Amino acid sequence: MSLIRYTPYSMAHLQQQLNRIFDQFDPDLFARSEDLGGGMFTPAVDVKEDDDAYTVHMEVPGVKQDTLNVTLQDSVLSIRGTKEQKQEQNEGQYRRVERSYGAFARSLSMPHNVDGGKVTANLHDGVLEIRLPKMEEAKPRQITVGTATTHDGAASASAPTASELEAPRATKVSVKGGAGQKGK
Repeated sequence: MSLIRYTPYSMAHLQQQLNRIFDQFDPDLFARSEDLGGGMFTPAVDVKEDDDAYTVHMEVPGVKQDTLNVTLQDSVLSIRGTKEQKQEQNEGQYRRVERSYGAFARSLSMPHNVDGGKVTANLHDGVLEIRLPKMEEAKPRQITVGTATTHDGAASASAPTASELEAPRATKVSVKGGAGQKGK
């Protein structure tokens, strides 16, 4: 008996594979139903971390700001929204529909060091940007290394005091253009 490695695929990848199989047959035999709104809209997400914050970018072209709902609860960032399909009154029949419409929801587990009271969200040019600042105590600090005293009692430099090591750093949170803010 031989072992075969299992590779999980997304539903979209599975759908593409099935479509390729049916495309190899006579199209009249397996005519696909390409109904309007038949696709599933799942926006792509990028998450970036720097010293001060986590930044989430989500592609949501065609999604209106008032249909977006962004929440942060128990270190889980939830983004919900709806991409509505425009109803056209002209005559004709679609032969191919590849754009997806409908409601979507994405949930991302975030580290526990996010300062939930300072989260901001902006929608600009079809990209939702969510900035999740880190708590002050979670940010990296520069520690100065001092010289220790020698056995004969002479010291060439003194070590920094605890208050010098824990001096707070100023954090600037800037909101880059957009149609408004949402957040919790």
